[in-house]
Amino acid sequence: MNHVPGVESDPPLASDAPDDPSHWEGTGDEPALRWTGRTDLPTFSSIYRERLAETTDSQRWAAVVLAIIVAGPFAILGAFMGAGGTASFAILLVVIALGPLAEEVLKASGALYLAEQRPWLVPAGWVLPLITLAAGLVFAAIENVVYLNIYIPDPTAEMIRWRWIAGPLLHGGASFIAGLGVRRMWTITDRDGIVPRFRYAAPYLIAAVVVHGLYNLTVTLLEVADVIF
Repeated sequence: MNHVPGVESDPPLASDAPDDPSHWEGTGDEPALRWTGRTDLPTFSSIYRERLAETTDSQRWAAVVLAIIVAGPFAILGAFMGAGGTASFAILLVVIALGPLAEEVLKASGALYLAEQRPWLVPAGWVLPLITLAAGLVFAAIENVVYLNIYIPDPTAEMIRWRWIAGPLLHGGASFIAGLGVRRMWTITDRDGIVPRFRYAAPYLIAAVVVHGLYNLTVTLLEVADVIF
């Protein structure tokens, strides 16, 4: 776009910023959203290291606890999004593709926010998969309560046992996989001092969605064949 004299152009988007060196507006709480392209401003690395030095361990662990707590409401939203029958092809598409995508993003959102927007609040990389694991287990518990009390009339003892084993394994495992990707994104930022990039976490999130979708497809086919209880 040509520059019009006398008119200040909009700053470039964060997605257009180079990895290193990159220069940032140091006054904002979210430097990853405030890239200007001006070389007279501090680098992201310098801002990140300064925030690291200013942040206490208690602040970091408080942020971790808050991220786990916040995962609860998101898990509730995801549980209701994923609940329901599988009577049509459109609903089947939601169950095996759109639902797992939405649920995995929601469960990972707390860890993603810390790693992408507040990386200095992460005490260590291993914490991020634990945050997503906790979100997955909360999700599984809420989903089971919804299904076993609303969507499944008079569930058998076998059904109850199966859901309380399979649900936590699926949702906890898939969320943990997504968390490994968030950890990778944060580790690269922490090691190299570059802006957090979602592309480093994306393959793991996609893997979590695929695992979740394949599980849903398998269960749906077994239900149609009247194999599951």
